[in-house]
Amino acid sequence: MTHSFLVEAGYWKVAGHWLKPNLAPIPIEGGIRIAWKRANWFKLTTNLICADETATEIVYQCRGHLNYEAKHYTYVSQHNLLGNIEGEGRLGNHSIIQYYWFMGNRSRQKGLDTYTYVDNNTYHLTSSILDGHSIKSTIEAILSR
Repeated sequence: MTHSFLVEAGYWKVAGHWLKPNLAPIPIEGGIRIAWKRANWFKLTTNLICADETATEIVYQCRGHLNYEAKHYTYVSQHNLLGNIEGEGRLGNHSIIQYYWFMGNRSRQKGLDTYTYVDNNTYHLTSSILDGHSIKSTIEAILSR
């Protein structure tokens, strides 16, 4: 199977919910832009707006390197709420999975994202921030182009 998200340049609309403990789901919407500068090097820019009381904005920029043969990538990212991030990902048969950790942060927070293939124009995203062994928050969303 060939993925269309991440491996092809383009813009993906995001619509979903931010799930936090003991709160009602918070609607989010926005987009993800993917660009390829050189062979195997990508840039991913995400802008999301949350429909909470302060209209929280989530913005992050990511630069990474994809090894097509190994179906593996590494990346660094700057996130407006979480700071500097490093991570790695794998292109599976029906999903893209990435694991990341927060730099310069003494906490035990890490993250795990799964982009599940629905069709060439649609993916389902589940993104969770973990603090030790507990899930701190989750975003569930549909990505479409």
